[in-house]
Amino acid sequence: MEEKKEFVPDRYWYDSLWIYVFGFIILIFMGIVFYRSLNPEWKKYQKEFKKVVEKKLGPELAKKIDFGIKQIWNPDIMGPNIADRCITCHMGVEIKGLEGEDVPVVFRTHPNPDGIMDKHPIEKFGCTSCHGGQGPALTVKQAHAGKGVRWLWPVYTKEMQKHYKIEEDRLVMIQINCNHCHRFDKETPGMDYINLAKQIIQEKNCRQCHVIDGYGGNIGPTLTYEGDKSHELFDFSHVEADLEERELPKTVFTWHILHFENPQKVVPGSVMPNYGFSQKENVALAMLVMSWRKMKYPVEYLSNPDKYYVLKLIDEGRMKAIEIELVSRVSLNTNMEKQEEQDKIKTTSTNLVELGSQLFVSKGCNTCHSISDQKLVGPGLKGVTQRRTKDWLIAMIYKTDSMLDNDPIAKQLLKEYNNVRMVSLKPVSKEEAEAIYEYLKTLK
Repeated sequence: MEEKKEFVPDRYWYDSLWIYVFGFIILIFMGIVFYRSLNPEWKKYQKEFKKVVEKKLGPELAKKIDFGIKQIWNPDIMGPNIADRCITCHMGVEIKGLEGEDVPVVFRTHPNPDGIMDKHPIEKFGCTSCHGGQGPALTVKQAHAGKGVRWLWPVYTKEMQKHYKIEEDRLVMIQINCNHCHRFDKETPGMDYINLAKQIIQEKNCRQCHVIDGYGGNIGPTLTYEGDKSHELFDFSHVEADLEERELPKTVFTWHILHFENPQKVVPGSVMPNYGFSQKENVALAMLVMSWRKMKYPVEYLSNPDKYYVLKLIDEGRMKAIEIELVSRVSLNTNMEKQEEQDKIKTTSTNLVELGSQLFVSKGCNTCHSISDQKLVGPGLKGVTQRRTKDWLIAMIYKTDSMLDNDPIAKQLLKEYNNVRMVSLKPVSKEEAEAIYEYLKTLK
């Protein structure tokens, strides 16, 4: 009988099948890529925008709209190699009539077009200078730096605010970027959080311990360009549990919020007082310090350009030039101006207690000393005139350095308070010290 032979498929045919399958998969993939290249995400937005305009403003206006990639190139703002293409998708920002709730957010007219936009024309400032984000990108994920994408510049949105527990149905974090140009404004319309923080900085006399805008004390770190500091310079080890428990992102912004909330917890051993700020105040202060960055904008973009000029001189270490310029230009900053106004206190006043009370604030004594038993950076001053002699207190007020170096009691206090030296940004005369002493006598 003839033996049956087992069928063995042709090996060549078998290998060829896999080549065909693999080639087909590659063809499909290339087809998808080609289709996407012809129909990118921004084109879909522009087609949808045309429909919105037709419905809201009529077909005639829709026909006049130019389509395609749109960009703003302003090397003064963004540098010579970066373009701002946000308006490729956000095409309605300058078109009035698209303000309604029935218009998708991406297509709406910019809020307050006759206020903000007339002073910040989009062709000059672009979008990213205020809102942040990756201007050259042409997809939502890349431009907004969504989840899982490491961003170069954060885009400020309501969604981002939710991460930081900012319960506002409006953009407030955008004020960080606004303050780049408005740094030296005493108060800027529309910047309520930043305005609040500036007020706190003034009231608490933060310059007593920190260098800000080129001058101040050296007890705490320099804050002039706090917003330029990288993530690696901040120690998160003491707040890891807080971040997890409160579901807060591990960012420099969060670090500052928690630091203003409880300085000693974030930085063990810190001498910064816990002022008991509200959550809004913590956020506002964090926004303010994050806005303090080196400026590269031309002077015509800045409010109070003379004050930026003085800060530039400080950065360059041109102290002689500063002295000359201050005579002919402006005082160092708005805070100095306010302090100078406070200093117009007549030392000839017959009411020494009232005068001393005013000097206690204007000279910054209240920054480190409470008028109760509570310890801040230094001891509470309630009953201090019963613990120390008049001569000792007056000498401590106006001859501080000499006392800390030579007086046994002062040296012991220095040791007790972590070797933080008592400082004064503004010299105190003997007559002023006597007035402050008369005020201290009332703290019983």
